[in-house]
Amino acid sequence: MNGTTASGGALLEIEDLRVHFATPAGVAEVVNGVSLRIEAGTVHGLVGESGSGKSVTSRSVLGLLPRRSLVRRDGAVRFAGRDLFGLSEEEMGRDIRGRQIAMVFQDPMTALNPVMRIGHQIAMPLRLHKGLSRRQARDTAVELLRQVGIPHPEARLRAYPHELSGGQRQRVMIAIALSCDPQLLIADEPTTALDVTVQAQILDLFDRLCEERGLAILLVSHDLGLIAERCDEVSVMYAGRVVESGPAEAVFDAPEHPYTRLLEQARPRLENPPHTLLKTISGRPPRLVDLPPGCSFRDRCPRAGDDCAESFPPLTPSAPGRSVACLRPHDLLVPVAAGSPVSAAVPGGSA
Repeated sequence: MNGTTASGGALLEIEDLRVHFATPAGVAEVVNGVSLRIEAGTVHGLVGESGSGKSVTSRSVLGLLPRRSLVRRDGAVRFAGRDLFGLSEEEMGRDIRGRQIAMVFQDPMTALNPVMRIGHQIAMPLRLHKGLSRRQARDTAVELLRQVGIPHPEARLRAYPHELSGGQRQRVMIAIALSCDPQLLIADEPTTALDVTVQAQILDLFDRLCEERGLAILLVSHDLGLIAERCDEVSVMYAGRVVESGPAEAVFDAPEHPYTRLLEQARPRLENPPHTLLKTISGRPPRLVDLPPGCSFRDRCPRAGDDCAESFPPLTPSAPGRSVACLRPHDLLVPVAAGSPVSAAVPGGSA
C-alpha cells in the first residue's frame, strides 16, 4: 500500500548518511553515503551481509549510536520533513522515539527488562507519551497483546520475559513498539532465531499493520527470501554503501549489481535436488578501517576490470525507480538463475 506525507514527500528521507567509529585498529567507515526514501504504508528492505552497515543505518534514524566511539555522523535524516539530526536528545526522547518512530530489536531477551513484568513495560510508553491512567494503560496493554496474537493476554501481563517463548517475547516487543501508534516501525532482524511458523506469523502481522494503519516499515535483514517476499522497495548494502536499489520484485528477478546477483544465487531453493551444495561468494568483505580505493566489491567480483580500482561508482539511475553503483552492471533483461554462471565475457575486464 503506497502513501506519502501530507506535504507529498517521503515519510523518511536519509540523505548521504555517513557514520564513522573509532576502533583500536583505526577509524571504521561503517556507513558511507547512504541515501534512501520510505513512503507511508510501504515496507522498505535493507539487505546485505553481516557488517554491511544495515543496523547502524537504521539505528542512526533514532540516534541510537554508541557516543563514546562515534567519530563522525554526517548527512541528513528527515522524518515527515523534520530534521532529526537537529533535535536535542530531550526532543528525540519526548517527540520521536516510541511516539512517532518505534523500533523492534533483533534480540528481545536483551531488549526487554528481565526484572520487570511485561504489563509494566508495555504500559510505560502509554503513560509517558499518551498520559493514560494506570487502569487505561493496563486495558490498552491487554488489547495490544491480543492484537499481536499473545494467548491469555490478561495473565501474560504479570509474566517476566524469561517466562515467555522467543516468539512471544518478540510479539511483546512489537506490542511495545505499536503502543503509541507510530508512523514508522524499524524492525532490525525481527525474526532471527525464530522457527519458520512464528516468522510467518510475525511477518503477516506486519503486513496487516501496513494495510490497516498505513504504517511504514524499515525491515533490516540478511535474509533475501524474506526481503523479496515482504518488501515493496529494497536497498542492497555492501561495505557501508548502497550498491543497488529499486522495487524488490524487480531487483531480485533481474539483479544488476554483481553482488546482488551473487546473493540471489546463494539463496537455498526448494526446487533444488536434495544435498545440493549452496553457492557461496568467494573472498571476504573488506576491512572497514582500511577500505580499498575504488569499488569495495572488486576483489570478489567476477566482472571487475582495472578501472574498478580508480573510484567507487556512484549510485546511478538505470531504469525507472532503479539505481545501481557499478561500472559493469548485468543486463536488466537477464533474470537470475540459480545454476547459471554469474560472469560473462566483459570488455576491459575479467570473466
